[in-house]
Amino acid sequence: MSPRRSALRGRAIADQPLPAKQRRSAATTERLLAAAEGLLREGGADAATLRAIASRAAVSLAIVYRRFPEKDAVLRAVYKRYFTHVLATNERALANPVLRSGSFEQLAASIVTGIAEGYRRDPALLRALVLYARTHPSAEFRARAAALNEHVFTGIRQLVESHPAGVSHPDPKRAVSFALAAVASVLADRILFSAEASLPSLPRRQLTAEATRLFITYLTA
Repeated sequence: MSPRRSALRGRAIADQPLPAKQRRSAATTERLLAAAEGLLREGGADAATLRAIASRAAVSLAIVYRRFPEKDAVLRAVYKRYFTHVLATNERALANPVLRSGSFEQLAASIVTGIAEGYRRDPALLRALVLYARTHPSAEFRARAAALNEHVFTGIRQLVESHPAGVSHPDPKRAVSFALAAVASVLADRILFSAEASLPSLPRRQLTAEATRLFITYLTA
């Protein structure tokens, strides 16, 4: 068989629907991850036990153990799936040509608003995942989680760095990373953790406006 025919055959096989058994297995895994997400929203990592996940997904505990050997494996899978989805959402948003054609102020406002909206989309789940990663006993997992979070901001960082009328800081790369981290931290504290003591109370729109001003002022001063 020629390499071309072999490649075409491989593509045809890949395009075929999964066998029924594999489809059922994939669907069961999705149910388990969805059940874990629901428990994380309601009670954090402590609530997402394997027994509770099995009950929420309406499957036996044995089925959970076939796919995940321990609770931590489920939570790692939920964490990875959540931030992979965030990355895909960011990539679609950043592909919008309007972001590249507008002013630096418009770009900054879009980025900060996007970060804030991302936090507000599912704050209980995101808060549980952030706390799970921050307090995880494995340094290796904490490093991998940090790398995934960093990757989420890669496209945003590159877009800001490449804007023709943007960063005037002497070290643009470091400045953009710092500005994004600062804004993300402020918004996370207020939206996810309700840190009223560290900042004055601000209405939703004003919080985003002040964070945008912080971002622009630091990068263009």
